[in-house]
Amino acid sequence: MLFITFFLFWISIQFGEVVEDFLAYILVISLGILHGANDLLILSIKEKTDKTFIKNLFIYIGIIILCLVIYMFSSFTAILFFVLLSSYHFGEEHLSKKINVNGLFNSFYFLAYGIFIFSLIFYQSAADVDLIMTELTGLTFTEFQIKMALLLSGVFLCIGSIYLVLTKKNKVKIFFREIFYLLLLYLVFQNSSLVLGFAIYFIFWHSIPSIIHQVVFISGNLNEKAIFYYVKKALIYWVISVVGLFVLYQLVPQIELFATVVFAILFAVTAPHTWVMHKMKN
Repeated sequence: MLFITFFLFWISIQFGEVVEDFLAYILVISLGILHGANDLLILSIKEKTDKTFIKNLFIYIGIIILCLVIYMFSSFTAILFFVLLSSYHFGEEHLSKKINVNGLFNSFYFLAYGIFIFSLIFYQSAADVDLIMTELTGLTFTEFQIKMALLLSGVFLCIGSIYLVLTKKNKVKIFFREIFYLLLLYLVFQNSSLVLGFAIYFIFWHSIPSIIHQVVFISGNLNEKAIFYYVKKALIYWVISVVGLFVLYQLVPQIELFATVVFAILFAVTAPHTWVMHKMKN
């Protein structure tokens, strides 16, 4: 994770935005979409009866429909919901093995971590965020809103981390390690394009660790056979998602940025995927 992050950090310094974004799209379309393509398989393994699985399948589809309805009525509210949900999901994946106080504290800590990551990305690439947000919603986040989100989430993370150390629920070295990670990500976001910065975190800090956890959950271990089984089961859903992405980009004339379509696809699958991952981890 760290080696590839440093390597892509070097890439972002050496090459221009065209190369950065091309590399980022390849990463997101391949591993990024793949990491959410086995949700139904995970549900079928977790639930022991067909009746319960069918119930969860309806819930899964219902969440997708609800997201689309929210977007139709208020696209800005839908994107805000996507950011908050993704923030919690990022925090849960990155910290669930390190933080275990109680449900309320864990949830707020996970959320604060994810909001801090998003705010850091948005703050460093405000102009690009404006373009994508305007295409998606007609509105955008103000600089004040981004700064406040960054400040408040950072303060909560600091207070929460100090509490964890003082109550001996976490080790000091974990606290300093996370500070180092955030400083590294800050440098990455500062020197790379919006799409590459997001892709570096989304793929190497979130998607690949998530795929590893999913493979172990599905097969009970992590080896070539288990990984091949995971990819084989996910392939049809991955193909459908990728085809849908390119069809949407071609059929919606008002969308000029490919990044807008990528974020739209991620928005459509994030809510149900977050629900499935929460069930899997618990």
